[in-house]
Amino acid sequence: MTLLVRGIDWSNPTAPRIRCVDDTTSATTFFTHDSVLRFSVDETKGRRCLGWRDLTAEGPGHSPCDRGATVTAGRQCDRCRNREGFTTVHQAHVSGAHIHPNVRTYLAQPQWLYVDVFAGGQMKVGTASEFRKHPRVAEQGAVCALFVARSTDGYSIRALEARVSEHFHLSQAIRTSRKIEALTGPLDREKLRKSLHHFVSSIKDELNDIGSDIDGIEILEAPEEWTAPACADMVFDAAPLIAYPHTFESGEHSLYLEGLAGSIASLRIDPDSESPRFVADVSGLVGRTITVGEFESPGVAIQESLF
Repeated sequence: MTLLVRGIDWSNPTAPRIRCVDDTTSATTFFTHDSVLRFSVDETKGRRCLGWRDLTAEGPGHSPCDRGATVTAGRQCDRCRNREGFTTVHQAHVSGAHIHPNVRTYLAQPQWLYVDVFAGGQMKVGTASEFRKHPRVAEQGAVCALFVARSTDGYSIRALEARVSEHFHLSQAIRTSRKIEALTGPLDREKLRKSLHHFVSSIKDELNDIGSDIDGIEILEAPEEWTAPACADMVFDAAPLIAYPHTFESGEHSLYLEGLAGSIASLRIDPDSESPRFVADVSGLVGRTITVGEFESPGVAIQESLF
């Protein structure tokens, strides 16, 4: 069976699935966070464009790339990226910025602002639409998050996000490599949770002042906590893990998945429950063409000091 890996579906924020489409029949196949995924990557096809989404109220949803393009960065070719126009969302708070017609319905929805903390202790600020409130946070791979504000639309929430990011020196993204690196060491989830609560409590007055200057913003009196689902806890509880040493750009792989936090998976490379656990970014498979079968990951030399 030959499949195109389309992405990691967090629409159910407690039960993520790796979504694949059959190259021949277009039938959809899902792999869960505890599936066995054994495959070979067809490196000759490179990383394929995943098409674009129609975000208007009347739109049909996803449209495949009509040119079958390959990409060297991201998940879309320039043509599909321009058709979708979602990149203009990030400039929605800038006066006079061009907003693509396709995303105006999305920006008209109520939105949320959250602060989350990751395994390495890094915190960031982010936004989520009302419709994808919990899935959006879950797909980040955070240990814990606090929703601190809500807005009537996406324009005001992005103005708040920009000001909060600048004022409190909070990033709006954490590199996947840092998430992986953090999970190769010990992890204290309760300590991270307490640090997030302490930080949000310490900025409450300043956050209220910032929010009062932006129309449509409500700063929550009591922040709403989001906790990671059980499948993510399995990743965090397994730390320290060994970084999976192979790239998903090519080769054969055998992934006995055990947990998933965002795009970060904990896994073994064989069915032995006593074998070493690894951590890998499975989003590296997105856009790749794989053949599912009786394949094995290459052997890995493990240092005794890791046990």
